[in-house]
Amino acid sequence: MNRLLGRVQLLFLGVFAVSVAGIWAYQSLYVAPAKACESSGNWWDPASRTCGHVIYLPDVTHRVAGSKTPVYPGLPKSADQASQATSLRR
Repeated sequence: MNRLLGRVQLLFLGVFAVSVAGIWAYQSLYVAPAKACESSGNWWDPASRTCGHVIYLPDVTHRVAGSKTPVYPGLPKSADQASQATSLRR
């Protein structure tokens, strides 16, 4: 009987050790990076496990804030300027 209890104790000790290691790994690999990302004000994507940051939309679309037409730096602002620029290149 004592031998059986010793084996059962070792079995439960092994299951306990594996479950503690699994919980520790989950916390350090999934929960801690997500908390660190969100605490800095960014967004955490759990599917790809990436931390994204805010991008100001007018920087991406080259539009003035509140405008509906894009403003590209270095491009002519009107058709007349565009035709003059192309006629000078020929």
